[in-house]
Amino acid sequence: MQALLDAIARMPMPADACRIFHGRGGLYPGCEQWTLDAFPPVWLLTSFQPVEEAELASLHDALSARWVQLNPGQPLNWVFQYRHEARAETRLMAGSVPEPHVVNENGAAFRVHLLRGLNHGFFVDMAEGRRRVRELVAARPGAKVLNRCCA
Repeated sequence: MQALLDAIARMPMPADACRIFHGRGGLYPGCEQWTLDAFPPVWLLTSFQPVEEAELASLHDALSARWVQLNPGQPLNWVFQYRHEARAETRLMAGSVPEPHVVNENGAAFRVHLLRGLNHGFFVDMAEGRRRVRELVAARPGAKVLNRCCA
């Protein structure tokens, strides 16, 4: 879990939704279960394996310490999601989640739902695909895009 703690200690204060830590990519032995995403003003920590409460407490402490550095005087908002067998257990760990919760990426706004279901309505790991679609549409004035992925 040390690589995740190190990433939290170094993480920036992003304006846009983005992935902060991707343990599932196999680059961080022992952290393959973890992802940490920013959905400003909320952090979303996801585990794909069971987690002990002591581990969550350590991660809470790390997030709290970094948050004080990034945004002093503002409440920390973070959500934990445990994914298993095509289901998700989601917990608000601190603060709150705006409703509606709208995040941005490169000037485009997306409504997300962090506290319900497996999927949040926005996949941070698809940023490159969205960039490519914007590029293709910009080259074809008048073109339209139909999003058949999310309801």
